[in-house]
Amino acid sequence: MRKLLLSTEQLLTVICLIIYSGTPLDPILTDGFTLKEGDRTLFRLLYTITYVVAFLLITLRWKKVFYVVSKNKLIWILLGLCALSSFWSLDSDTTIRRVFGLTGTTLFGIYLGSRYTLKEQLKLYAYMLGISAIACFLITFLMPQYALGVDEHASAWRGIYSHKNILGRRFVLSGAIFFFLIMTTRQYRWILWLGYIVSAILVFLSSSTTSLGNLLIVTGAFPVYHRILRFKYTTLIPTLTFIGTITIAFYAWFVTYADQILGSVGKDTTLTGRSDLWPAVVEMIEKKPLLGYGYGAFWFGSDTSGATYIQETVGWTTPSAHNGFLDLWLALGLFGVLIFLVAFLINIFRAIYLIRLNKTSDNNVWLLIFLTFLLISNLTETILIEQNSIEWTLYVSAVICSQLSFPFKQSYKNKINPTMKDLKA
Repeated sequence: MRKLLLSTEQLLTVICLIIYSGTPLDPILTDGFTLKEGDRTLFRLLYTITYVVAFLLITLRWKKVFYVVSKNKLIWILLGLCALSSFWSLDSDTTIRRVFGLTGTTLFGIYLGSRYTLKEQLKLYAYMLGISAIACFLITFLMPQYALGVDEHASAWRGIYSHKNILGRRFVLSGAIFFFLIMTTRQYRWILWLGYIVSAILVFLSSSTTSLGNLLIVTGAFPVYHRILRFKYTTLIPTLTFIGTITIAFYAWFVTYADQILGSVGKDTTLTGRSDLWPAVVEMIEKKPLLGYGYGAFWFGSDTSGATYIQETVGWTTPSAHNGFLDLWLALGLFGVLIFLVAFLINIFRAIYLIRLNKTSDNNVWLLIFLTFLLISNLTETILIEQNSIEWTLYVSAVICSQLSFPFKQSYKNKINPTMKDLKA
């Protein structure tokens, strides 16, 4: 009976992850994303169910959850700022609705991080992304009108997602997960290699040059984080200096020959219009630099005059700033950006410290890889602090896993000694 309950819980978790990542229902119900106002009632219901499931499962192990939540105050400060932004938001109703979704998404991330070990989480993610990959191939072959791009991107795959860049980004994450499991697991490695290869193929078929580059970066990050960061300081510092020098030299070379390189893959030095978009976004940021326009309100609220101005300036319809940090600044102002960056840097330094402290645990290696993925993805897309987002869910769970790598303080152990089994469950 216990095994049945555990299997049911894991199945329910995978289903919830698929809902956050993207389901085949979306392109079907929106006629291939051509209906901008498709029936979203079903999806709101599905997201709400995930919030309720997370809340109920969290209550079963509330002592452990209370501990990890109390050690991650910056996440709650950020959530509190999102909620407070409804008072100065362009559209308080939109902000309140999106904060509710963000809180539910955060709860699900807390549940994942406190319920499962890192390896268990990554296996669940691998199952979810494997199912998503199969769905992408099936919908492309069976209903290509839903799964291929339009206009100049007609040959690019988007699978079950609304845009080719989302497909590319999703399977960059998939590639990072499968490669991490390949390097840290001895069982079923041929299946893991198959998952990595399929992920790379889908990234290639998305025709997203940025995603292809990001996949190479997160793949190459593993040996740096897993091996090099554990070197003795006498070896570590020269090695990192060498890598930094090579990186700077490569960047200088790329900037010098950017026109020729990007032109060879059908791109231009404006990054598909982003270099024109970002100055217009900065212009709007300068009007409300400290507090922003309210969480989720600038692009999607009832008053979108600022968004309309940007779209008219750049000459194309954009749903975001195509940069997570600029969008965060638009939403929560400088205060929100600083809170997020402080938390981000704390997590990076804590991960590095714990990697060097514990030579056998890989929890914090994964945290660094995921933070790298999050950083490079948000340079050209917006996936920071989004409600109903698989990226925010995994960010919260990765941070909690890292936090649990810290030894419990002795005073805390003495205080709750009878319930330590709950904390280790």
